Amino acid sequence: MDAMTFLREYTPLFDTMSDENLSSLAESAKLLTFNPGQSILFKGTTVDGLHVIVSGMAGVYVKPPTKAAVQVAALKPGEVCGEMSIVETGVANASVKAIENTVVLLIPQEAFRHVLQQDEGFAVRVNTLIKSRKSLPQVLA
Repeated sequence: MDAMTFLREYTPLFDTMSDENLSSLAESAKLLTFNPGQSILFKGTTVDGLHVIVSGMAGVYVKPPTKAAVQVAALKPGEVCGEMSIVETGVANASVKAIENTVVLLIPQEAFRHVLQQDEGFAVRVNTLIKSRKSLPQVLA
């Protein structure tokens, strides 16, 4: 299956995007593979782009002050990470690690930002996703 088909059929964030914009994202994307325990994103570092889980599973981890890192979410195929870092903060707010063998489609930050500017509906969906993630319970110290 090609990247465009995967994004259209298995990633809800992209299901109503125009073929032109989706094609642009798919053409710029590259596949990355991660072994269990390998980091996909590091908290506090610049994010290369939007990460779309193609297969496997990834855990989202936060580290409360004076405590060990805690898994706060699991990402399955079709789910994304890195959007908040690209749109708002510039750096990852959490660490993301592969829980099992995981394949990720990396959409470069520049391509992602370009489509955000071109597609108002997509920008609304991304902002809605960000708001929903901010409303998740936070791990307290």
